[in-house]
Amino acid sequence: MDGTELMRPIQALYQAYMERTRRLERDKKLGDGWMGLKPGPKDDPCHGQFARDLEQALGELLALEPSSAQTREILAYIYRAPKALSAPETALWMFQAVHGLTVPLTARLNAADALALRDEYKRLYRRRWDRLPAQQRTLDALTKAAKG
Repeated sequence: MDGTELMRPIQALYQAYMERTRRLERDKKLGDGWMGLKPGPKDDPCHGQFARDLEQALGELLALEPSSAQTREILAYIYRAPKALSAPETALWMFQAVHGLTVPLTARLNAADALALRDEYKRLYRRRWDRLPAQQRTLDALTKAAKG
């Protein structure tokens, strides 16, 4: 199975989630989500569902034992998503939060691929104090994988 076939389910999850969050933003009414009085787009269960679906997809991917290059391609997509994809802010925050779900996949990387991803990750998420805990765990896992 090539990297494109492995990537399709992940991309489909991201696309479906972006469409759902766009629809939520488009359909919200005045006052939705304001001061917690009425639920708004950020309160929709689709956010948790996206994380659960991605966790399942990554588990299935791990079971397929992808090569280091295939793993690197998929992880790069996930790590770049908050910066590269045009989505509502609520989706962008979730795109960052799910980085922690990728930690088990970092073990599939060879040292060179892990090092390259780690360096890119550091460029994408520069300041330590701006990183979510999931992002710090991800960076730690990439650093560990880079050491071999």
